[in-house]
Amino acid sequence: MKRAAYLLCLLMFFNVSLQAKNKPVKIETTFLVVMDKNAETKIGNALKKEEGIKKYEIDASKQTVVIAFQSDKNTVSNLLKVIRNLGYTALAQETGCFGSKEGCINAMHPENTMP
Repeated sequence: MKRAAYLLCLLMFFNVSLQAKNKPVKIETTFLVVMDKNAETKIGNALKKEEGIKKYEIDASKQTVVIAFQSDKNTVSNLLKVIRNLGYTALAQETGCFGSKEGCINAMHPENTMP
């Protein structure tokens, strides 16, 4: 009986752990972008079409684009492609996660920061 109760508790804990790892997290990434005078409008319009974006801030004077998004809806790699497909040189400078670090690890891959 004690073994059954112990196994049941262990299974419940394992199930909760698995659910927590799969839970989407909010990720905020700063991209360095070489911008021209039309960049703010072009990048802003492109980001409005992307899924999972919670907010973004484009600062042409600092040459940065900060994007907060949900890990289950978008990735750093995809957002980098969106900016580069507009003709801009860009790379991911910094990524921060709010919630599970697993979501952050899944969002970043070494090739994402290469030009």
